[in-house]
Amino acid sequence: MSPGPRGHEVRRLVPHVVEGAADADTVTWTRAVQAAFLGPRMDPGDLARAGAAFAGQRLRGVYETADPAPVATLRSWDVRMAVPGGEVGVDAVSSIGVRSTHRRRGLLRAVLTDDLAEAARDGTPVAALTSTQGALYERFGFGLATWTRSLSLDTRLATFRDPAPTGRLRTLDVATLGPAAAPVADRARRRHPGSMDRTEGSWSPLLTGEVGFAGMVPDRGRHAVLWSDATGRPGGYVVYRVARGWGQTGTAEIAVLDLQTTTPESYRELWRHLASLDLVDTVSWADASVDEPLPWLLADPRTVTAGTSREMLWLRVLDVPAALTARRYPVTDRVVLRVHDPGGFAHGTWALDTSDPVSPAVAATRDDADVALDAPELASVYLGGVDPRVLARAGRLEELTPGAAGRLARLFAAPSVPWNGIRF
Repeated sequence: MSPGPRGHEVRRLVPHVVEGAADADTVTWTRAVQAAFLGPRMDPGDLARAGAAFAGQRLRGVYETADPAPVATLRSWDVRMAVPGGEVGVDAVSSIGVRSTHRRRGLLRAVLTDDLAEAARDGTPVAALTSTQGALYERFGFGLATWTRSLSLDTRLATFRDPAPTGRLRTLDVATLGPAAAPVADRARRRHPGSMDRTEGSWSPLLTGEVGFAGMVPDRGRHAVLWSDATGRPGGYVVYRVARGWGQTGTAEIAVLDLQTTTPESYRELWRHLASLDLVDTVSWADASVDEPLPWLLADPRTVTAGTSREMLWLRVLDVPAALTARRYPVTDRVVLRVHDPGGFAHGTWALDTSDPVSPAVAATRDDADVALDAPELASVYLGGVDPRVLARAGRLEELTPGAAGRLARLFAAPSVPWNGIRF
């Protein structure tokens, strides 16, 4: 418990779950989240099931005296995120909401800063969130680090350049996909900086569609397919749903919810399967990577229509040495960064030395800085998805040594485009 704005206090809840149902305090907290996000009103039993998904996570609420329901909420948990050449511990932040009658009172700031401070004390190097209003969090030190874009495949025109299918496909019940898919997801995420490991509780909403914001109503239109190579080892999977039935027009559209692959072969064969489904004329994917290779698998790349990119993952560096030494760098150099961070977590002048490619070193220094930037910009360049030279041209990064932005761009370059395909 910690003080909040006048007349309020920030409390941390530990969810307790018995026989699939959450305790009363967690139910009350869940109801407040539902209201903040305009979710449907739910009966106590469904709220208890929704709250049970938060077991093992940290719930925070801002409370007024004599009101058992929070007027602001936040949920967080620990995950591992892939970074170039390794991975880093992350405080994943979600469910940030404020009661409509209590906006602009500093409640969001109170609950978020309380969470970030605890994460920093616990030694977590980075915080992350996804949000449709992510720019709101720049003032808390978050920077935009990854994007996604939509894809649409016209299956009537799709012809694969390699006509011979390989491996084996199996249709699985979505309720049983988790054990087979989890190892695949863990291998696949390491190929994309920004991708995070899946907590046990994250599988059920993906596979069943039962989420609190939708009233815990199961989605009966979800399907799952697992691909295995010639040795029988699973190498990829896809979860999709029927977005438009075929009853009225004679053709259907399916929407990809999650596609994870570990090899070019598994990627090709899962897309070949999606393109061959009977009664389907369109396959769409809302959160594909901005560099999907699908068009290059087809005889006519115009069969794929790509939408505009949109923001996905926002990062916040809490511990500069721990965050920067968690990843690897493709060139050797020594660059001094002067980071301005009103929140205090990343503030300082830091020397990044990559002369040892296996063990990069970061230390506070009094040396003259090569680059000056704010905490959000440091977070944006961290995964290699944002070019420091572009930030310099936008006036959001200052070159104090000529050519330093280019040196920083080469240092932070990633082996693949950062991507996180699941919102949280």
